[in-house]
Amino acid sequence: MKLFSRSLWRSFFLKNTQRFSPVFISFTLLMIVLVYFLVYFTGGTQNAYLHAMYVPVVFISAVYGVKGGVIIGIIAGVLLGPLMPHDTVNMIMQDSVNWIYRMIYFIGVGALVGFILDRVRSQYDMIHDLYTHSTDTGLPNYQMYLSKYNEHDEDQADISLTFLINNYEDILVLVGRSHYAELLKKIYETLIAVLHESSIYQVDVCKLWIELSQKSFKNNYVKMLQKFEEETFIINGVPLFVDLSIGVYIGKSEDFSRLEAFRASEIAALYAKKNMLKYSIYQSDFSYPHYKLERLGALPRAIKNNELFLEYHPIVNLKTGQVSAFEALVRWRKDGEIISPLDFIPLAEETKLIDAITEWIVKQVIKDYALLTNENDVMVNINLSQRNLYNPSLIESIIENIKKENYKDKTIGVEMTESTVMLNLNLTRTLLTSLKDAGIPMAIDDFGTGYSTLACLSELPIDRLKIDRNFVARMFQDKGTEQLIQMIVNYAHELDIEVIAEGIETKNFEDALANMGCDFGQGFYYAKPMTVEDAKVFMAKYNGKTKKS
Repeated sequence: MKLFSRSLWRSFFLKNTQRFSPVFISFTLLMIVLVYFLVYFTGGTQNAYLHAMYVPVVFISAVYGVKGGVIIGIIAGVLLGPLMPHDTVNMIMQDSVNWIYRMIYFIGVGALVGFILDRVRSQYDMIHDLYTHSTDTGLPNYQMYLSKYNEHDEDQADISLTFLINNYEDILVLVGRSHYAELLKKIYETLIAVLHESSIYQVDVCKLWIELSQKSFKNNYVKMLQKFEEETFIINGVPLFVDLSIGVYIGKSEDFSRLEAFRASEIAALYAKKNMLKYSIYQSDFSYPHYKLERLGALPRAIKNNELFLEYHPIVNLKTGQVSAFEALVRWRKDGEIISPLDFIPLAEETKLIDAITEWIVKQVIKDYALLTNENDVMVNINLSQRNLYNPSLIESIIENIKKENYKDKTIGVEMTESTVMLNLNLTRTLLTSLKDAGIPMAIDDFGTGYSTLACLSELPIDRLKIDRNFVARMFQDKGTEQLIQMIVNYAHELDIEVIAEGIETKNFEDALANMGCDFGQGFYYAKPMTVEDAKVFMAKYNGKTKKS
């Protein structure tokens, strides 16, 4: 919506710069003079031409308001009163009562029109202010930027900045909405004070856009960074830390409009946030990959149309050489192409789509289980994402579905990465307890990526932990890594937790890990992930053989 942005009403009647310009004042006086001569040379006030004076009266009242209306009413009354004969041919003058009455009428019409238009202007200003300024903070907003951009359609500014407040949610919870608005105003005032020759707009609850000249950027940008490093904002008596990411787009380009320049700075700011940088200058390879949105858009259809499928990666008992479990891994077959989970699972984890995928995996594992295991006592593990933890109804649904099909004890288990476990230890502990109570085994995946979990193992109802493949890969090159693996195995066994070593690629790795006391192994030495049909055949052959020699 462009609120009167290009209308005659706004540009002709409502702009003070035009209303009080010498040219505009001269034009309004000329209108009055022309009407005076029109009446004079058509015979005087005895003819109907005197009503033409209402045109300048109404026009000038509309433009200049009540005061202008009263003044023009007096001037019109005088010009068509004592200065205008009733009959210009015979030079018969008017009765005083007639021209005084007419003057009062002109003044009344001028005052009334001026009053109405003053009210309209006041309402317009209020609506325009609400439209172009943030309701909470009163700062110029995105619509103000668009209004300015539409009116002045020139090249973009020398420098475009996007200013992100990364921890705004935490601040909002701590101090409340009104005090958060106060913080935004203080940030705005600080930017105005530091960045001269700049225009600043609040385009989101946590985002500011800043336009500034090359000179201002060169002289003041470092000062701005230092200011926000040193500044402590006291809001409602609370000193607040503001975590910032700043994106910068420098220079002008024929390929970038003003708006696109800001979009580029926004991409740079998001890049800085993702990589934990204070600021980042836009580069063309920062551009948001189009495939990301396309794939996210295609995922719901993929789930509905059964384009997803599972592959199973075997887990082998290092003591008996038997396949004891499989890890279920999701894949996506799109238009005949197999898409790696690395190309869509991290994307889905940024949205609620990961919940739908996890639910589909659980149901598909349950469906495949009877075919996969037959009479064998083997377990299948599914992976939970950290976002899944924040959906209690999904967790309840998973437990209910697994319990319903767990006709053998401990047939379907759950794996969570160590980073997920440590993300919210209290929440994870509650989840693991509910899984334990439901008879669902739990494993920590990629163990070793965060050493803090060692201290928490005794507090968590864990059945198994999987040593990260990167640890296993380094064990022969780094004596310290080998000793750390041994320490993890010993500590886990003291807590009655079984240990799975990931990334076993050769017989040497298998033997060394078995000698350390690892209970299970997983890796390409045994097999790559395979379809449920191939997994069934593999298990029948593998478990029919003795342990590899």
